[in-house]
Amino acid sequence: MKTLFFSLLITVVLISCSTQMSIKAEFEKNFRSYNELVRWHQLEEASLFPADSISAGYRERLKAAKNVAVVDFRVMDIKYDEKKKEAEAKVEIDYYRHSTLSLKTIMDNQKWAYQEKEGKGYWRLMSLLPDFP
Repeated sequence: MKTLFFSLLITVVLISCSTQMSIKAEFEKNFRSYNELVRWHQLEEASLFPADSISAGYRERLKAAKNVAVVDFRVMDIKYDEKKKEAEAKVEIDYYRHSTLSLKTIMDNQKWAYQEKEGKGYWRLMSLLPDFP
C-alpha cells in the first residue's frame, strides 16, 4: 500500500514539474521567435504575439517603425516568475532609420504573460514595441 502511495505521489510530482517546464520552454521559444521576427523586420508576423488588450497600440507602433532597420538585438536579462506565469526581459536593440543611417541603441523592456483561453495556454507580449527615436 505504501509503495503504491509513493509511486502515485512521485508520478503527480513529475507531471507537475513537466507542465511547469513545458510552460517555461514555451516562453523561451515564443520570446526567441518574437525577437527574431523584430530583428529581421517581419513586423506583421511579430504582431501576432501581443495580447489583444494592446493590439491597437502595437499596430500604431508598427506603423511608426516602418522606416527602421534593426541590425541586432541582445538579451540583457530575463526574469521568469513561475508562480505568476509572467516574465520580464530586457532586450537591447541596435537599429537605424533609413533616412539617417546613424546606428542607435535602445532598451526594449518586454513584459510577457501566460494566458489561458478555451483550454489552451499561450504566452502573450504585454508591452508595446519600443519607440524608435
